[in-house]
Amino acid sequence: MSVKSGIHFIAIGVIHSHWMLPNGQPVSNSASFSIITSLNDIGNYTCIATNTFTGLTRTANKTLMIYAPLSKPTILTSNNTAVETKDFSLTCNATGQIHAYKWFINGVAPAGLRIQLSPDRRTLTLSSLTRSVNKGPYVCEIENPFYRNRSDPFTLDVAYGPDIATIVHSPNEYPPGANITLSCVADSNPAAQFSWLHNGQPVSNSATFSIIASLSDAGTYTCTASNSFTGLTRTATKNIIIYAPLSKPTIVTSNITAVETKDFSLTCQATGQIHAYQWFINGVAPAGSRIQLSPDKRTLTVSRLTRRDNKGPYECEIRNPFFSNRSHPFTLDVAYGPDIATIDNISDQFATGINVTLSCVADSNPPAQFTWLQNGQSVSNSASFSIITSLNDIGNYTCIATNSFTGLTRTANKTLMIYAPLSKPTIVTSNITAVETKDFSLTCQATGQIHAYQWFINGVATAGSRIQLSPDKRTLTLSRLTRRDNKGPYECEIRNPFYSNRSHPFTLDVAYGPDIATIDHISDQFATGINVTLSCVADSNPPAQFTWLQNGQSVSNSASFSIITSLNHIGNYTCIATNSFTGLTRTANKTLMIYAPLSKPTILTSNNTAVETKDFSMTCNAMGQIHTYLWFLNGLAPGGNRIQLSPDRRTLTIRSLTRFDNKGPYVCEIENPLFRNRSDPFPLNVTYGPDIATIVHSADEYPPGANITLSCVADSNPAAQFTWLHNGQPVSKSATFSIIASLSDAGTYTCTASNSFTGLTRTATKNIIIYVPLSKPTIITSNNTAVETKDFSMTCSATGQIHAYRWFINGLAPVGSRIQLSPDKRILTLRRLTRRENKGPYVCEIENPLFRNRSDPFPLNVTYGPDIATIVHSANEYPTGANITLSCVADSNPAAQFTWLQNGQRISNSATFSVIASLSDAGTYTCTASNLFTGLTRTATKNITIYAPLSKPTIVTSNNTAVETKDFSLTCQATGQIHAYRWFINGLAPSGSRIQLSPDKKILTIGNLTRRENKGPYVCEIENPLFRNRSDPFTLDVACE
Repeated sequence: MSVKSGIHFIAIGVIHSHWMLPNGQPVSNSASFSIITSLNDIGNYTCIATNTFTGLTRTANKTLMIYAPLSKPTILTSNNTAVETKDFSLTCNATGQIHAYKWFINGVAPAGLRIQLSPDRRTLTLSSLTRSVNKGPYVCEIENPFYRNRSDPFTLDVAYGPDIATIVHSPNEYPPGANITLSCVADSNPAAQFSWLHNGQPVSNSATFSIIASLSDAGTYTCTASNSFTGLTRTATKNIIIYAPLSKPTIVTSNITAVETKDFSLTCQATGQIHAYQWFINGVAPAGSRIQLSPDKRTLTVSRLTRRDNKGPYECEIRNPFFSNRSHPFTLDVAYGPDIATIDNISDQFATGINVTLSCVADSNPPAQFTWLQNGQSVSNSASFSIITSLNDIGNYTCIATNSFTGLTRTANKTLMIYAPLSKPTIVTSNITAVETKDFSLTCQATGQIHAYQWFINGVATAGSRIQLSPDKRTLTLSRLTRRDNKGPYECEIRNPFYSNRSHPFTLDVAYGPDIATIDHISDQFATGINVTLSCVADSNPPAQFTWLQNGQSVSNSASFSIITSLNHIGNYTCIATNSFTGLTRTANKTLMIYAPLSKPTILTSNNTAVETKDFSMTCNAMGQIHTYLWFLNGLAPGGNRIQLSPDRRTLTIRSLTRFDNKGPYVCEIENPLFRNRSDPFPLNVTYGPDIATIVHSADEYPPGANITLSCVADSNPAAQFTWLHNGQPVSKSATFSIIASLSDAGTYTCTASNSFTGLTRTATKNIIIYVPLSKPTIITSNNTAVETKDFSMTCSATGQIHAYRWFINGLAPVGSRIQLSPDKRILTLRRLTRRENKGPYVCEIENPLFRNRSDPFPLNVTYGPDIATIVHSANEYPTGANITLSCVADSNPAAQFTWLQNGQRISNSATFSVIASLSDAGTYTCTASNLFTGLTRTATKNITIYAPLSKPTIVTSNNTAVETKDFSLTCQATGQIHAYRWFINGLAPSGSRIQLSPDKKILTIGNLTRRENKGPYVCEIENPLFRNRSDPFTLDVACE
């Protein structure tokens, strides 16, 4: 028993009792006693109970332990300095009644392979310290059953580095006079000490130093960073180059003269630190297949020079990384030509006495020399010369252009012709009279230097298949003369290249006709007593002579004559027109008819009564000179297959009479060509019906107590008689009757309409239904739980006169292929439930024609998931000692249950858990999310790799001595989790054809060693995703062979 303060001891059920101390001394003779605890009270207490009557004695024992408060512990370290990658121990120093020691790092109990505790947990040892993971703070705690106390937090200052040394923010090349500042950085605790070497000689002991650039400052600068606490040193190297300004270059040519189509070279001549040559033509870099540059781009060669493309100007430019300079522009004078010789802008033909200048041009550099020949004889040595034209100047002129630089010659030719004026021509005809349809010829008669004849008719050049010209175009022949096309006037013209002359106009008088004889502008039919004039015309040259015949008898010898019409003037009239010059005769005929007025017709019918669907005939009764009978229905000519006319159109028969189409009025009309007359209108009264009987303006369904009025209509002539039946029993003989609705009034109502004239009867029927209100429906589900992707059914449960069931989802009618309704729409089935689309609320509605009612809204809680399980916000790689927290999420309703496995072994049942990384924590972590309602399980996997720091590699050589011109190999020897090997020569990655690396880059082989290039120093580096380490520099002493 452990106690902190006062204690009360009790012995029960004894007659006599007393207490004894551990040393056997009695302390009390009563059943109970009290003490105020102190450390002196620690020990065993015995209670002795005796009964004097029975003589029996019994004892009971209790051991007491008394605890005092604990003083604050302190943390003591194993050494003064904590160095990265070294082990380090902390001891919890305390006094008192201590039962247990506990440690806390960052407030959490320590975990991981790199943390070890002594058996009593008083000492905590950190293996392979790291700067980021092991800085703390650290707290130690002591405790006993009643008290505990903690030390103050202890933060660990881990010495590390220097890490990789880096020369920052400076280029490799400078001009003289530039300010060069070199800065070296290397992460280190405490801060690193720096020193600089220039080509192996010390120049500075600070991290940064500056110089003003001169050519002597070029070379290799090495920065060395060191840390006396960790004993580590790192180096970085930079090569500096200094460039001086460049002098102006000059362009030197390959020969004196540049000749078109020949090759020509230009060389850029210059001295100094030249890295590159560049050419410019017209200020632009040269391009094209005809421009070639030497391998060093110093010489530019232009192939097949042209005057336009290659005159320049040309410039060459020299450059190094800081300076450039250009030559003066060089313009190329390209010799060319002469090109095609051309005789400028004069005609080949001239009249006599004209001043003509012949000029020859040919593009050439330098200008061409010219010579002129006439018919092969030299006439001039200049580019141009002039003549006054005469017949002696006719002939061929040749211009010759030459260029002594190019050695080329070009020639041009022109032939000149000289012409004299022409005299006026005359037209001669082939006969005296020109007759239409006959041929007729005209000849152009003229003398002189004539090159061509041409004819004009009405001032226009001749054309058409009926006009023919002789081969020399001197004679024009008109085939098949016409009065309109061939009267002219005609002109003939003679021409040479400089002169022309025309004849006087010649007009042709063509005899023709008479043409078709025509009797002018009168009708063929007249009423009696009309003054009629008959006139005959026929186009003719000269004018025609006329004769008139009536029925073959001569009645007039003039072109026109008149009559007063009577029936004696009926007959055929003939007009005869003649022309004695052409020998032609033409005739025209006209037949005259004389008519008298007509009397009014009447309409006779075939029977007394016109009945719909029966046939009915009407006859037009009239006398007189009748040519035609016409009928009119409502003022229009009758049409349609139900109306038939007799062959003479006197009788009109209507098939299957209708009330609308055939009531008229009807009119018949008689006519001849000059007179017509109509009957009085005749209307037709068609009896019909009754038509379809119709019960109008009433519903089929009513609630009890409603006023029901039934009305029956049926179109009929005369009006129909009506009778009503209810379920076969007479209830009314009027067209309309009313009742007050009750359930007994439901049934079939029949209306009968009849017409005694037509003998027809029609009936109409109406079914009346009486409805009562509907009670509220309820929704019943097919099962208790709605699970996503499963089917789910809801039934609309209701009683009463239900005509239709209707469903609503979110207030809208359901649609989509995943929603199915039973044939009566009472059951709604959701196929493949989804959480978003199918949560509702759902409402079912029942209705009949007069009443409807809806259920209460029914929301659907769809269970789903878990969806895709995802491990969030964690890396795949960690250093040992890192705090790894893995969290798994998966959307689910209800929320998912989570289980974590490491390499197949269960390690946690929560969504999130943490570990302190050690190598044993590497492997595959699987999160399993499950939902008992849906029966679904989802998993997510993450592979975690744990990396420990890498030890320093060493360089091992393939043999003891490196001999110039021989191959030599270096091997990077190291242990640990190595992902990659990397080499550095003079601080740079190795390059060049003489350096080869093994496939894993662990071995570097130098082919054909040289003393200057291959002495190093060499450094190899190993790395994994989280750590890297370099070997010490290895300098190669190359021996001469």
